[in-house]
Amino acid sequence: MLAQFVAETRYADLPARLVAECRLAVLDTIAAGYVGSALPWAQRVVELVRELGGTPEASAINQPWQVDLSRAALANGAMIGAFECEPLTGSHASGTVLPAALAVSEREHRDGKAFLAALALGFEVSARIQRTAVGLESTRGFHNPGTQGPFGAAAAVGHLYGFNAATLASAFGLAGSCSAGLLEFAWTGADTKRVHLGRASQLGLESALLARKGLHGPTTVLEGRYGYYNAFSEPTDLGKLVAGLGKTWQIQPPSHKAYATHVTHQAVVQAIQQLKGEHPFDPRAITRIAIRGTHRIMEDRHAVREPTTVMGGQYSLPFTVAVALTRDMSNPRVYDAEALADPLVRELARRVELIPDESMHEAPGVFPAEVQLEAGGKRHTVPTRPHKGSPRDPLTWDEACEKFRRYTQGLVGDGQAGRIIATVGELERLGDMAQLARLLAKA
Repeated sequence: MLAQFVAETRYADLPARLVAECRLAVLDTIAAGYVGSALPWAQRVVELVRELGGTPEASAINQPWQVDLSRAALANGAMIGAFECEPLTGSHASGTVLPAALAVSEREHRDGKAFLAALALGFEVSARIQRTAVGLESTRGFHNPGTQGPFGAAAAVGHLYGFNAATLASAFGLAGSCSAGLLEFAWTGADTKRVHLGRASQLGLESALLARKGLHGPTTVLEGRYGYYNAFSEPTDLGKLVAGLGKTWQIQPPSHKAYATHVTHQAVVQAIQQLKGEHPFDPRAITRIAIRGTHRIMEDRHAVREPTTVMGGQYSLPFTVAVALTRDMSNPRVYDAEALADPLVRELARRVELIPDESMHEAPGVFPAEVQLEAGGKRHTVPTRPHKGSPRDPLTWDEACEKFRRYTQGLVGDGQAGRIIATVGELERLGDMAQLARLLAKA
């Protein structure tokens, strides 16, 4: 049913609001890609891609050269996923689906409507596969974008090439054997997380291209005895995978980040930003800092006190709290090597109290908590609220444009930033996606 849904759905079938949300996701994803382009771990991937070469047919964000489709998807996916600030819609599908769809759209000169339709369908496939799994991350130790990302990328590419349901089913079957990604990076902050999204995009794209050549994949790749859910998930209700398909879009409402840190920590950072604005304090005068919240935000993998990499810090609640107490997190690039090595940050991170409170109940995209702070003889208690960009406080287009300019400052000139915003804002009127792809490249 998933393959048939992707094959038969057209741009005209998409709700207008969903189209607007996808446009916004494109702009926010591009911002994340630019941020990533300046970071050393992403630059290492990009450097390898450049060394390996390939037919110059697709662009890479903020790069002056082109490579083949596959490596362009890898490079762009790695840059987009490089700094914990890409949109979350469809379980990080912005970094798995969009790079593949953009590369194909550029080479094949697809228009904006075709790109948006492919994006929406790839996002939806990713979201449904992710939400049907049980314990995939928390129990089994797999990383969702790496495991389900190839399916979403294959769906988008297959749609762009007009695959019928049978060819799409084969593409999914091939993509399923490309599912990979372990959460072991969480303990040491290893760079593997930085490449999971790019690899998923690359391998999903290649799976679709192989299916286009006539290679067959198992059509029972999701539900089969040795298929995706029996391999990666605890027992689950597979009916959720297709429930309301075509009527209810699992990628609505959208989910975006406000800060360059794990999604479960967004509301806490926002509360600290609010507290600093309303009651300025010297972080050196802090005598107590405690976070009361749901168990989800302080799982062991999110409670590492002494991270050795920026990635490890971004994944750690106590360390992120310490960074937020000492820096303005509205600028994503303050979460850097200097913050990682700052003695005050490291001392505060060791002292942050984590207090699980089972009376606090989560909702989709909402992880409630309370920040308790004592500094300079004063006590403050700030309950969190849904962070900006979450399903309960969504980004507006104007807010997304402001965020784009803020995130890309120093990486993109004002004129180019304005042209990118204008082009994405009218994406459904764009006759050739190569125009946008080449606008993202470095002149």
